[in-house]
Amino acid sequence: MSFETSDVYFLKKVFSILITGIVIKIMDDYFDQDIDALEKQPNIYMAMEYGGLPYTLLLFSLAFMLDPITALSLFFSSFAIGMVGHLTVKMPSGLYGYHESIIVVLLGFVLLKLEMLSSLFIVMVIQLWDDYLDYEKDRMNKYNLAFQLGKVECLLLAVILFLLTAYFDYIKAIASIIAMHVIVYIIRLLPDNQKPI
Repeated sequence: MSFETSDVYFLKKVFSILITGIVIKIMDDYFDQDIDALEKQPNIYMAMEYGGLPYTLLLFSLAFMLDPITALSLFFSSFAIGMVGHLTVKMPSGLYGYHESIIVVLLGFVLLKLEMLSSLFIVMVIQLWDDYLDYEKDRMNKYNLAFQLGKVECLLLAVILFLLTAYFDYIKAIASIIAMHVIVYIIRLLPDNQKPI
């Protein structure tokens, strides 16, 4: 593989991770829009208004074109882990949350092999880090992992999983953490008139 080809692959993977991260954040904000409106928290989905669905599909299509395996494995992983708070809730499919989570994880491993494992690890890292930062704010939230595991344990597990991700795919590990901070920065740039009132 030539240097130029390696360089192009690297850039495609990094941008696919960034764009997929934005898609996952929009999807998360879609589910949280009522809570964010009450708490007056910035919400990308609400800021996009009626453009939320088409733009999200467009962004994910772009991420998939850049690196289909990375984009799909991250999306599958975020979907599966996002079901953790809804494991016993019956979904529109007629299945319970844990059924859907298991199916998506198994499908990911069948189609994507170890790429799915590294994506599961890094999505868990971001979830653990987010719960660690929100520890004080979410003290009454039974789904906050820092509250369930303990702050130190939560942070330690995040570090271990990050190192495991780096072992399998160092580009994904580093680019995902950078993407997380970029997305936080984008949220801070939302104009005041686009924040929930």
